[in-house]
Amino acid sequence: MTSTTSMTGTTSTRTAVPAATDPARAARRARLRTDVSLAGRVLATSWPLETFIAVNPLSGLEDRPFDEAVRVAGEVLGARGTLSLAELRAHHTTGRITDTDLRRALGLRFPDLAEPAGAAGAALILGDTQVSALDVLLADLRHGVALPPPSRAVLTRAEAVPAVAAAVDSQTTKWCAAYLDAGQAGWAMPGSEPGSERGLYAAWRALAPRDRSLPRQVRRALAALPARADDALLDALDRLRVGADEQRVQLRAELTRLPGWAAHVRWRSENGSGVDLVDYLALRMTYASLLLAPGTAPQPAPPSTPHPPSTPQQPSAADRARSLADRLALGPHAPEQLAALTVALERLPASDRPLVWLEAFEGHYRDGLLARLAGQPVPSTGGRPRARAQLVTCIDVRSEGLRRQLEAVGPYETLGFAGFFAVAISFTDLAGGAPCSLCPVLLKPRNEVAERPAPGRQDAAERRLSGLGAMAGAEESFHSAKDDAAGPFALAEGVGWFAGPVAAAKTVLAGPYGRARHRLQRAVAPPAETELSALDGFTPEDRAQFAQVALTMMGLTSGFARLVVLCGHGSTTENNPYGSSLDCGACGGSRGGPNARTAVALLNDTDVRQHLAGVGIEVPADTWFLAGEHDTATDRVLLLDRHLVPPSHHSELDALSRDLEQAGSALAAERCADLPGARPSSSAQRAARHVQARSTDWAQTYPEWGLAGNAAFVVGPRSMTAGLDLGRRAFLHSYEAHVDPDGGSLETILTAPLVVAQWISCQYYFSSVDPHRFGSGSKTIHNVVGGIGVLAGQDGDLRLGLPWQSVGVGDRLVHEPVRLLAVVQAPLDRIEAIVARNPVLQRLFGGSWVALAARENADDPWQRLGDHGWQPWSEPEGTA
Repeated sequence: MTSTTSMTGTTSTRTAVPAATDPARAARRARLRTDVSLAGRVLATSWPLETFIAVNPLSGLEDRPFDEAVRVAGEVLGARGTLSLAELRAHHTTGRITDTDLRRALGLRFPDLAEPAGAAGAALILGDTQVSALDVLLADLRHGVALPPPSRAVLTRAEAVPAVAAAVDSQTTKWCAAYLDAGQAGWAMPGSEPGSERGLYAAWRALAPRDRSLPRQVRRALAALPARADDALLDALDRLRVGADEQRVQLRAELTRLPGWAAHVRWRSENGSGVDLVDYLALRMTYASLLLAPGTAPQPAPPSTPHPPSTPQQPSAADRARSLADRLALGPHAPEQLAALTVALERLPASDRPLVWLEAFEGHYRDGLLARLAGQPVPSTGGRPRARAQLVTCIDVRSEGLRRQLEAVGPYETLGFAGFFAVAISFTDLAGGAPCSLCPVLLKPRNEVAERPAPGRQDAAERRLSGLGAMAGAEESFHSAKDDAAGPFALAEGVGWFAGPVAAAKTVLAGPYGRARHRLQRAVAPPAETELSALDGFTPEDRAQFAQVALTMMGLTSGFARLVVLCGHGSTTENNPYGSSLDCGACGGSRGGPNARTAVALLNDTDVRQHLAGVGIEVPADTWFLAGEHDTATDRVLLLDRHLVPPSHHSELDALSRDLEQAGSALAAERCADLPGARPSSSAQRAARHVQARSTDWAQTYPEWGLAGNAAFVVGPRSMTAGLDLGRRAFLHSYEAHVDPDGGSLETILTAPLVVAQWISCQYYFSSVDPHRFGSGSKTIHNVVGGIGVLAGQDGDLRLGLPWQSVGVGDRLVHEPVRLLAVVQAPLDRIEAIVARNPVLQRLFGGSWVALAARENADDPWQRLGDHGWQPWSEPEGTA
């Protein structure tokens, strides 16, 4: 058996060995899969919309320092890793970045720059002044030549012919959307049905030859594809003349051409969904190789040599010196003076200037925050009066405002803890259906919890279930009619007269419409008193361990109030594909109420209380734990399971409800000042009505700002931040070092909640600095693809990050793209030991993904951890 002529015209005369038994073929398959895996490391993780949570889009590069990772992102993705020089210089013009900030950033990088600059002993004179290299670099930062935008260094073979590249992208989008949608759009691609074992490649291979939009020659080749995806990919690589030495580079270029689809395929492969990156690449590169063949493309096939790198050339130090001299109008300069300028500029490559600007941008905020925290009064060592109630909220930055406002109302005490309250549960609500995982996405639920009618409330529960079923059935019928081929026409004829006014009311009278709809829902499906099967899902050992760990981690081991509220959070919005990004990330992009209810059931258990007493945590007999849920779109706090609160606590419960309403209204008024289109109002009640109306407005693209502005993660007692308005920019995690002598709680905080906060920080950061490549562009042109994600328009890549409306308004950024600052109050040797034994912290702190400021006691100065141990915060490494 001999091979035949390929579509590229190449003929092989060797005797063919069956692919299944060919050792050389098997070796190539093995290397191919290795190369695909390594090439895919640059991809982010892309969860479906229903569990859309924050993720670092450069998570695959976190093993590298931040500056190297953004450089690689520029070369591989053509993406910006910082704001542009023009944007950063604009911040300097407004005073957000000062010369002092720039000098300090340069000084931290180059401690020796204060000496006068010179070359070969020549002093550098600008005008009549002898200057230092620090002055030269400062002038270059402010006035130096701009940089070209980043671009991908290696292109795919198809990109040599733009029409072919566009066709390959279109085919990729079409088939990936059809397969990965899995019937959510009303129909299912054959082979993609739940439970099908065919996989993407097999399903596509069966259907692609029937695509009449392709040339006949291509369809014939598609009909003859091998049964294995890796064989098809190897054949495509051969047709494209990709040699072994460039195979991995070309595979990476192919994956980063449409990184959104590739990232979602990678996520699906890691969750056992019948698709992997080999399938995806086999599809793409088969199309590319066939469409580039003679007679199938409008232009000839590309040459066999790889495309030359397209990385923009950086200006040399000499060019920058001449440009800077001209820009500053310094007049004629002797060669030795230009040489001196050049020597000074060589210290800072042109490509590193945005990073210095970023450090100055961050330093302005960080220094100000640390100064404010240092100015806090040192707490007294004496006892304190019992709080009216205690509120434990999620560490989410939006909770900072609620805590501050509630403490302003009365003698309340607030604490911060990860919003799933350390109970990783699989939850089924009263209506049944598929259980929901309420925990961080990297965890697996350990316990099953179900909602059930409270004793003696079965009839009320059945009425609610009946009403919910009726509403769900009506909605399903409506959507089924829309999805049916002929349904929309009949639907328009039948209910169009009604739908028009309803749509107008939902848009123009969003507030009254939302309130009317809520009343209707309560009438059709009235609330019913329920309880959770929380204790059934936990062993006695699990209950005891949870209670001890949770209370110790939040530092609540004494001084309990009569009411202690564990307050989860969620966000009520309409017509929002990114709704889960506004819910609790610690609960897997869902609302945190069930987690709070579960934790409360455990903490109120008599046996659990006895265990706590045995380990030194005495919970008073009159302390009652209660669940709550903060709606971050309306700033209302709903206290849950009030029917379980004993009568002895009803008066405190009523007072707390009133105070939470007052605090929520004050927070709504505070937030209204920042919401686009909101009118400034002196009335907190009017502001509360406005934010509630926004939450029910189906046309509202700014229901709330989410976590925009996040910049710091504070670990320590509330005394560090009490009374300070942190502008809803800080994650606040409670921690008391004296109740954690072995550092176990601090280690958990730094390796779990801090890491999640860093994901959030990075997603907001990169969605801001490059909203088109790392973000998802404007909501106004989004098309939802099943439950997968969104496209910007009708075609193209699956968008990965946050929409522009989460980080900016108009052409103005609202989120300040800065890296996260971790602020920790704990023994320094304890922190250092935790970092030393946790590689993830070494990467984050050592690679400058997160900055760390720490102090042992409230009256100690702030320190930073460097390669040579702890240094004063304001001093460069190694100068102490």
